[in-house]
Amino acid sequence: MIPADGRPVDAAGAADIMGMAYQTFRNKRIATQEGAPAPFNPGSRKLLYDAAQWEAYRAGRELPTRPARMHPHPDDLLDGPEAAAYLGVDYGTVRRYQKEERLTVVEVCGVPHFRRHALDARRDNPGRPGRPPNAAG
Repeated sequence: MIPADGRPVDAAGAADIMGMAYQTFRNKRIATQEGAPAPFNPGSRKLLYDAAQWEAYRAGRELPTRPARMHPHPDDLLDGPEAAAYLGVDYGTVRRYQKEERLTVVEVCGVPHFRRHALDARRDNPGRPGRPPNAAG
């Protein structure tokens, strides 16, 4: 999950913040060095990071932490598997919702994400079963 106030970057963006070529960033395994920022989405195919943490890491400052919130923010971004778990459906169902334009997609560094409030609306108003009349096919 990417918090509402997060500034996500992928590894190429992190390399840019570090002032080096992406291939150098990968070859030196900068993202796996001790003290390097942890990704928003560990274990995902394409890792996304907080730009503010990479900026602090480059400057040698303590990494900013995210305060724990009592309640989720409506503008938090969830990736496909997170959205499926949040809705209590299979990941394929979320992909179908996306294809049929039942959920609005927010592309983050090429990775589809969904705003929490859109997922809440989908869950609270599931609509009629089947394909919507305006679905591309």
